[in-house]
Amino acid sequence: MHHKLWLLGRSATVGGHLLRESVVRPRARVIEDVPISGETLTPQWLTAVLCRTTEGAEVLSFRTENGSKGTATRVALRVEYNDAGTEAGLPTELFAKTTTAFSQRILLGGGKMIEGETRFFRDFRPLVEMEAPIGYWGAADPGSWRSIALMEDIAATRGAVFSEPNAPIGRDQIEDLVRNLARLHRTFWQHPAISVLNDPNYMLQAYLAAIDMKKRCAVGLRRAEEVVPEALHGQSERLWRGVERALDIATTDLPPTLLHGDPHIGQTYRTADGRMGFVDWQVVMRGGWAHDFAYTVNSGCEPEDRRAWDHDLLKAYLDELGDLDGAAPSFDEAWLTYRRQSLFAYAAWAFTIGRATYQPKMQSEQTCLTLLQRITTAIDDHDSLGALDIPASV
Repeated sequence: MHHKLWLLGRSATVGGHLLRESVVRPRARVIEDVPISGETLTPQWLTAVLCRTTEGAEVLSFRTENGSKGTATRVALRVEYNDAGTEAGLPTELFAKTTTAFSQRILLGGGKMIEGETRFFRDFRPLVEMEAPIGYWGAADPGSWRSIALMEDIAATRGAVFSEPNAPIGRDQIEDLVRNLARLHRTFWQHPAISVLNDPNYMLQAYLAAIDMKKRCAVGLRRAEEVVPEALHGQSERLWRGVERALDIATTDLPPTLLHGDPHIGQTYRTADGRMGFVDWQVVMRGGWAHDFAYTVNSGCEPEDRRAWDHDLLKAYLDELGDLDGAAPSFDEAWLTYRRQSLFAYAAWAFTIGRATYQPKMQSEQTCLTLLQRITTAIDDHDSLGALDIPASV
């Protein structure tokens, strides 16, 4: 209740900021400014953030292209520098993500995710060797919940093609993704720097404060019944208890590392040279490794492929993870943990297809059905609820 009252008050404050922004439409000019959108940037602001360590460099002009909206507003930037900036090789093909809409600010700010991507690119990305975009700047305004993350435009710089969630993924591609996760996880395994991040239990409570996620998951399970294994029909209460238990295990029982947090197959890409990587680091958090592993494998693989590959994929993940000075789990320990960590992915997609009329449509119905079929089949195949000791009758 306390969080809901806080969010109500913050909503009024954020709404007031948006009203003023719509009238004044301030443009970002100095480094302390947090832009409203890519369209309110200026060469002065880009000079301040992109040329801050290069003496004499200056942004002469820029243009925006290929805009889109979702949980953030996205736009590509093409930047032109003076001779000093060009000679220094400063980035010319960038991508900006901003929170321009009220719903974006409440979702990310209310969930304490407003600085997630900013923090990842600023504090964590430089420390890890993995396939992910490079970040150049990030900032968030605590009053208005305006935010910006300025990063590499990997479509232009690496020839990246973003994964189509409804298409099958190849065996080599999914292994590259789980090895990528392992490189991330081993870098930040019990690392003191991750203590500033939220954990899965906190994130769940933030979601629940903003919306009745449990009810929306029950609605989503009914809407997706045609693709859900029969054994899970009408089991929304039991599945929800599994979600809570799985997130508690990821928070309290497993060694913490840095998690992507929302690594479904639609958040991945393939570069021109065949490397697989992850985008959209807004939900970055600290918690148990299998939260990411289970979400990636179960959302990405068609059921028959997952059945054939998941043992070997887990072995590949553990191989890349390494010994961790004796702290790495054995295969048997990791397999049980994987089985237990399949539930959050179910909640994320049941909630999405089970949205109320006032919620934004974040994904197509077909994508929701495809991913729910993959994820719930994995839950059934692995008896994930039994592995979590969730009784059959509640």
